[in-house]
Amino acid sequence: MSDFYNIYMNIEQRFKEVQKALEASKVKNFIEVKLRVARMCLFLRKRRKRFGLFIILGWQKKWNEYATTPDISQDIFTKCHVNIMSPSQKLTAQARRNQRKIVKTINFDGAILINAAGDVLHSGAMIEDLKPREAAEKINPRHNSPDLSSRFGFKQKVHMRHLAAITSSFVFKGTTVFTISEESGHLHMFENGKILYSTIEQERA
Repeated sequence: MSDFYNIYMNIEQRFKEVQKALEASKVKNFIEVKLRVARMCLFLRKRRKRFGLFIILGWQKKWNEYATTPDISQDIFTKCHVNIMSPSQKLTAQARRNQRKIVKTINFDGAILINAAGDVLHSGAMIEDLKPREAAEKINPRHNSPDLSSRFGFKQKVHMRHLAAITSSFVFKGTTVFTISEESGHLHMFENGKILYSTIEQERA
C-alpha cells in the first residue's frame, strides 16, 4: 500500500473517533462546522511537521474584549473573507486556497477565531483574563494537584497554548476549541473545560 493511502486511512480512522466524541458531547450546536474544522486539523497534522495551532470555534462578538492582537500583521482575516464551510468538504480549488490561508497562521503565536457559521474572523489573537487556575478549581474541585496539566486531565505535560485553549472552552460557553501541539503533533478538542477528544488514547473518556 502507498504512503498516501496509509495516511488517508489514518485520517479517516481519527475522523470516525472525532465523530463519536461529538455525538457524545453535550454541546450539540454547529456540528457540521466542528467536523469540517476537525478534518482540516487532521489533514494539516499529517501534511505538516512541527507546528502549533489554536482554534476557538463558535466565537461571538460579545467576547471581543478578551481578544487582543499584539501583532496586526498576524491578523490576516480582517480583510480576507474565508468561510471554512464553502464550497465543499472535498479539496476544490477554493477549499485549497482557504486551507492555505489557515496554513499561513501556523507560525503565529495566538488563536484563530471562527464563528458558528464557519467565518474565520481573526488570527494571531491573544486571549486575556482567562484565569486557568480558577477554572481548573471549578472544573475539578476535588483534584488538589498544583500542576495544572494533571488538574485539567492531561496525561502528558502541556504548556500555555493548551492551558489557554482548555480554559477558553470553559469561559466561552458553547465553543469547541482545537489545538495541535508543536512538540508532539497531538490533536485535542475541548468543550466546557474538558478534553472532548485527544489523539492520546489515555485521555479519551
